[in-house]
Amino acid sequence: MKLKFEANEQEKKEILEQHNLYKKVLQSKVKRLMVNEQTQPTGGGREFLIAARDKGCKIAVGGKIMSAPGKPTVLYKIADYDSANNYFKKGDELYIKDNFTFDVVSKDASGNKTLSASNKKWACSALTKPVEDQIKGNIDKTKLEGDWKTKEDVLKIDTEKNISDPEMYDTTVVNGVTLYRNKSGAGIQTALTERGKKIFDAYKANGGLTEKEVDPEKAQTWTKVKIGSKPDFSADFYMYFDPTKTIRDPQIAAEIQKSVEELIPTDKKDCKTNIENYYTNFTKKRMMEPNQFAALKYKVQACKNEFYNDWGFLGGRKMDRLLDIMSGKEVGGPSRRGEDAKWRLN
Repeated sequence: MKLKFEANEQEKKEILEQHNLYKKVLQSKVKRLMVNEQTQPTGGGREFLIAARDKGCKIAVGGKIMSAPGKPTVLYKIADYDSANNYFKKGDELYIKDNFTFDVVSKDASGNKTLSASNKKWACSALTKPVEDQIKGNIDKTKLEGDWKTKEDVLKIDTEKNISDPEMYDTTVVNGVTLYRNKSGAGIQTALTERGKKIFDAYKANGGLTEKEVDPEKAQTWTKVKIGSKPDFSADFYMYFDPTKTIRDPQIAAEIQKSVEELIPTDKKDCKTNIENYYTNFTKKRMMEPNQFAALKYKVQACKNEFYNDWGFLGGRKMDRLLDIMSGKEVGGPSRRGEDAKWRLN
């Protein structure tokens, strides 16, 4: 059995009036919330909003300061333009906050107000640029004074794994930006003890250059010598020496000669393995970490310098052919100036 309710015109009119009254109450609460229930400011407050208006920030021009006891101050304004991102239209009410957000109250065709947008972002270069310039100045000054680099700059010459290693890189934070400095390239600052400083000074006096000081091209041909490690230095510390110049200090000359001899390959089987790996990695276009690639290429070049045409009975003809391909003497190897030129041997 279904029950049927009928309402006369008077009852319908009363129900509609109650509905409209309830709607007005809700709209009134929305408007009060816009002024009284703002998010907490980030510290600028009234002065910040006045500055936004006085400095000509587009959204704030012509705004009126509004506040309520115990509540954050806002800048109230009737929008005098349509926002490019459609957050508000001309004639909408804007409640601008000091944390670079704002709320929007719009009217419909009947004049009823509704909250159409909340906590939307606004920006003004007149307020942010001086701060950004100061931050940039602080970072640039730090980079200049201590050879610090941003992560983006360091990743151009080293791997993510290496720069995350505290044994290899120092870090410092400037205005929220982390800067990095290679310990082995930071010069005298990495000498932790008086003995370390004396070692550094002695090698420096004999023409040694740090990794920071040596020209990248010279670093490929100059003699690289480890002059110290912990505890005298914060990490293994290397310097570079011109192989064409005579070292006057006999002890340092002996250490440099020892470093040179240690780099000369003596195991032909090990060289054979490195050459084949190098050639295979090239032909298969395998991705290698920069430090891994540099180490393998150095070994292969050293093997060529030492054993080319002098392999004995260890498959020398095949090894020489692979070296010729990778040196450009035969076809199929890396180009001289293309993207694959880094693989080319001397």
